Amino acid sequence: MTTRRAFLAGTSAALVAAAAPRAAWGRTEADVAIIGAGLAGLSAARLCERAGLSVVVLEAENRIGGRLHTLDDLPGSPDAGGIQIGAGYTRLHSIAAELGVELSITPGAGAGRLQTPGNLYSIRGHSASPDNWAESPGNRLLPSERATEPAALLRRFARALPSLDPIESWRDAPPEFDISVRQALRSAGASQEAQRLIEANFNGNDLASMSQLHLARTFAIFRSQPGPVSTVVGGSQRLPEAMARRLSGAVRLGESVLAIAEEADGVDLRLADHVLRAQQVICTIPFAALRHIPIRADLTPPFARMIAQLPYTRASFAYIRAAQPFWQDDRYPDTLWTDDPLIGRVFVLSDGSGAAPPMLKLWTTGAGADLLDRMPEEAAKRAIAARIESARPSARGKLTVERIYSWQRSPNARGIYHHIGTGMARALSAAVQHQGKRLHFAGEHLAHVSSGMEAALESGERAAQTVLTRS
Repeated sequence: MTTRRAFLAGTSAALVAAAAPRAAWGRTEADVAIIGAGLAGLSAARLCERAGLSVVVLEAENRIGGRLHTLDDLPGSPDAGGIQIGAGYTRLHSIAAELGVELSITPGAGAGRLQTPGNLYSIRGHSASPDNWAESPGNRLLPSERATEPAALLRRFARALPSLDPIESWRDAPPEFDISVRQALRSAGASQEAQRLIEANFNGNDLASMSQLHLARTFAIFRSQPGPVSTVVGGSQRLPEAMARRLSGAVRLGESVLAIAEEADGVDLRLADHVLRAQQVICTIPFAALRHIPIRADLTPPFARMIAQLPYTRASFAYIRAAQPFWQDDRYPDTLWTDDPLIGRVFVLSDGSGAAPPMLKLWTTGAGADLLDRMPEEAAKRAIAARIESARPSARGKLTVERIYSWQRSPNARGIYHHIGTGMARALSAAVQHQGKRLHFAGEHLAHVSSGMEAALESGERAAQTVLTRS
């Protein structure tokens, strides 16, 4: 595989190869048009510009960052997406150092501050600390499971998942491994109650729709990257903003691509007021949003299937101001972990000791996110406060829900991140390896061995390399 250094060193040859026909391109606005100003798109734009290509970056939102979104209008500027940076995110660490973007190993506003160990559990209407969970009336696990806290149940039964070594071996795993997480948990002996509690705060939509290979890949990535987790000082959006500032041209904000057509001599992008033509295009739109944009191109059946079907986790957040840091007075752990779908988990963002007032973040996924989205906003805010107060009486009268944020309601995201759907590993593997003629794709959903923000950078780098070999 071409190293990053060799890739950049070889760009002069690509520039020479591209120079001759450029005068004949006529209607083209750019050598490369990039759809999306998230990490994948900006990474590709940087590398293409360094190779001497003219680049246009189109972003449908009126901000830079994609799913790295810092809510600067809320106290403490909490993050709504793209929060934790793994120790093995080598590309991200390198880019941040180059651009002078500061990282901190102390969890920031989006991830929750350093917390007291464990969780305060509210299960079936009964509250329990880690010390008394085993005897709690809400604990209906099997005798062999009762001592395991709800938040630790998935890790316990995940020992039965396939071991992926190397990480990319998920791409050619036997079909019998591509079963649902629910089926895998049953095979591992998890009771129905254990499955219910795991699903209550599952990092996905439900146990049936996620392949066990996705979990196995996630755990393999975590094992390969020991070390501290960090965050971007000031919010995750500061990184893509810094990347965009280094580009030669400004990112075109508020430019929605309405249709994509790959032609023999270029790619046409239909915008609101005109058609933009580029010699090549890199599309970084999440598939959950891309499936709503007409595409005319030579796509393989597996790739077309993934655009249509690849699942994305539905996630909704609520940002809550507290009149005082009540969690310091009731002697329970900071984090509230519940089986209430409307509440999910509630993390402490700040305790009021700094510039920001005491703030909390509610995180719910799947059916819980759907429930929250269906409620009128003011009714949802009242229900959130009342249910948190019921689970944690020390919060009574002290909560103000400032904002509810839903990723699946965003037409340019329609979910927070992808996962391998049950029975989809082979099709996603083929999609990851797909190479178009003039239309190329990138995004965290198309990485080979990375996850999260690093996955976006990995795929953007690979797409840029493909563009250069064809310029």
